[in-house]
Amino acid sequence: MKSWLDDRVIKTLKDLETSNITLVEWEHPLLTRLGYPLVPKSDLIFLVPDEQLEKANDITASSGLQLVGDDDTPPTYLSEHAGRGFRYVYGDPKQRFILVPLSWTGIEKDELQIVPAEDGGLECTVWTAPLPSVCAAYLRIIVGETKSSRARHIAMADLAGVIGYSMFDMSYEGAYLALPEDDYDENGENTCDREAAAAKEAMALEKALEEVRGWRFSKDDAWTRDTLIQLISGQISYHQLPCKET
Repeated sequence: MKSWLDDRVIKTLKDLETSNITLVEWEHPLLTRLGYPLVPKSDLIFLVPDEQLEKANDITASSGLQLVGDDDTPPTYLSEHAGRGFRYVYGDPKQRFILVPLSWTGIEKDELQIVPAEDGGLECTVWTAPLPSVCAAYLRIIVGETKSSRARHIAMADLAGVIGYSMFDMSYEGAYLALPEDDYDENGENTCDREAAAAKEAMALEKALEEVRGWRFSKDDAWTRDTLIQLISGQISYHQLPCKET
């Protein structure tokens, strides 16, 4: 069990487990699991099957967590900016406990996998989604938002981060600006083989594209795969993805 959990949250999780509510990790916990190096946070965000959402909300409310709106607690996460689900807070400083309808993501139940108990550390069974399902879900959210919406921009950043950190070596990302003088050591010897570096990057790109070509999706299979391939290969930018008309 995570030591920072509030007693009310522990009770909520136990009651949700007893009632057989399916909890699917989402946003920050999920992105971190997929390798996106986000700043650690103690907020809990779960997707819940639509038919269980009302019961899950009742259980959470009865446990003493405080239901809030945007006026009380300004939105931070993607689901909050999209106006999805029920938002609760607890503790001081305030921590979030958010329940979001699974249908919003388009993820199907048969795509889910149980998070091993040693990895979850919570008082209940937690489910997760594999990388292909997560990428497809983020694409659906992006195209379902208006061009200027904050939710769309957060979703684009999250998807780009997940793809980058799960498929490519991002260890030097943002660490330095490459300059011509960096190619030489203190004795003036050229230590950089740019052709070899370019070949390595090309191999990594082809490996990522080959992986995506093998993915199968529950919905819009061909469009989702083709769109991800175009994004990864740089044929299109995230801002060129379709959006909902205003």
